[in-house]
Amino acid sequence: MFLLDRQNHRFVAVESRDHSIYRPHGFQAARELGLTHRFSYGPHWHDNPELRDRIWTIGNATESASAEVVGGLDIDGGTWLALHRRTGVYCRILTETPDDPEFVSPRGLPIDCATAESAREAVRLLETRLRPALEESGKRMPGFHMLVADPRDAFVVAFDGADSVTATALPDGRPHVLTESGPAADDESGKRLQSLAESAAAPDEKLTSWAPWLTLFASRPDDAPDYSTENWVASAHSTIRPPYRDTEDRNRHKNVALFPVTDPSQAAWTKSVSIYSAGKTGAELFAYNERQLFDYQPLPSDVRRVGFPTTPDDFFVVIANENS
Repeated sequence: MFLLDRQNHRFVAVESRDHSIYRPHGFQAARELGLTHRFSYGPHWHDNPELRDRIWTIGNATESASAEVVGGLDIDGGTWLALHRRTGVYCRILTETPDDPEFVSPRGLPIDCATAESAREAVRLLETRLRPALEESGKRMPGFHMLVADPRDAFVVAFDGADSVTATALPDGRPHVLTESGPAADDESGKRLQSLAESAAAPDEKLTSWAPWLTLFASRPDDAPDYSTENWVASAHSTIRPPYRDTEDRNRHKNVALFPVTDPSQAAWTKSVSIYSAGKTGAELFAYNERQLFDYQPLPSDVRRVGFPTTPDDFFVVIANENS
């Protein structure tokens, strides 16, 4: 969920990332990748140049540009989210990555885009270089949607997995919600969230200002069934989601404790939530909340102890405007 406010030269976003419960990410991924600095979010690709060899990218960022790129770390060495501290450029990709050697992961693209001087330049990079780079490498890439924004512009870039890269500029002054399938127009949960955000006070660079958005982001519909019941469905009833089945069968997105899976990788939840504000000085606030479960730990039986975020106090601050 995000908002571009051109009048006040500000862009704000809150995002959540769902993935397999046992898939390493953040500091756990940094540990397993053998990195010296085991941060969940940081300038990983500048401090650890070998990570660039693990991911597929279309750019060749200078050392000075990559030094300002902060992102979350996935076990494959890429990221779903990257931002640039000086320019405020923010890139959040939503995609499914097929387990197929013919495909390259798009999780290097946020790093490419975050090194651009502006959101417009990042979009231009994708429009002009993505398809030629794929053709040159002889690789394929799954389709994706990516939010690319800064305090001046916000775009949703869509790649169809074949030959079409399109960018849609989004209007400022109102909240938007982006899902894996695109803008929330056809997603009931997304439309509900967007409607709630339109009547809530928008946040800024102060951490405490995020309380209204976080309250609604963590909310669920009034008529939603309880998580402990068989009628609860993650995709319909939650934005920040406790453990659920990530399967393609009739029990897809249901409570994994009530509908167990035989493959642990098919148990998913919301692994992380982050909040971001950019303004005239670039990135002014970035904070996150995440949860890790190691492969020797059982699925939590009491989700109230998991620590899903609901207030600003639940977030760890990575970047803060010293004047805020």
